[in-house]
Amino acid sequence: MFLALTSASRSPGVSTTALALALNSPTDRTLLVEADAIGSSPVLAGYMLGNHYHDRSLINLVDANRHGRLKAALTEQLIQIPESSVSLLPGLVHSAQADAMRPVWGPLGVHLAGLSVDDTNVIVDAGRIGQRGAPVELIVNATTIAIVTRTERTAIAALRASQNALRQQLSAVQSRASLGLILIGESPYNAEEVTKVTGLDVIAVLPDSDDAKVFSDGLSISKWRRRRSIYLHTLHRSTWPKITKFAVSHQADWKSGPALNAALPTLTGERR
Repeated sequence: MFLALTSASRSPGVSTTALALALNSPTDRTLLVEADAIGSSPVLAGYMLGNHYHDRSLINLVDANRHGRLKAALTEQLIQIPESSVSLLPGLVHSAQADAMRPVWGPLGVHLAGLSVDDTNVIVDAGRIGQRGAPVELIVNATTIAIVTRTERTAIAALRASQNALRQQLSAVQSRASLGLILIGESPYNAEEVTKVTGLDVIAVLPDSDDAKVFSDGLSISKWRRRRSIYLHTLHRSTWPKITKFAVSHQADWKSGPALNAALPTLTGERR
């Protein structure tokens, strides 16, 4: 499975969700790639508490790709996340490096797609749709692209405004990636309402829970709380099966799919 996570608005929880899914992956081999063009490494700074120097990074693949060494260089840049089977490819050190990555995104995406065939779950934190330097050429190779969003009216409005550009980019290269939503909570609007106004099916819903801070801030959860955490229980028991099922049932067919500029209904009232 090659899963790319992105967003349409700021801070919906893409990086947190990507790490949470990686650490709860059902496979023995998982690779998490921080490809947000904004730079930095949420995993190193947050989950790993800044205890690992940010010297391994995506940016080190630029020269390697130029000399045909992308595959070997990728392995050299990986960091093992403690007490897990997850390998991390840390993100750019700062946003000014995003332009240098443009020739790398495509070849890297092809290589990651190949890795995902060999029983490796590849998860990419792709940052925000439409952001300068966004890794579109990478994520078009994904099995599934999940837009992570909350369900407030402003978040849904941002999603409606930006999703067509992404769909057009996928259509232009005849990407086979399935495109759907991962919701963070269902308040004020639920999955059915969000699908109705966006035209995108919901892959899974994750609880809007403080327990997610385990992955964003490196906070510990007691064994007692871990056993009773709805957030962790949802990750373990249902989210990955839903992602796998969605990938099979929603492969893109751009020749017979819906018109990209089809009119969609609007949200009519705030729900509480």
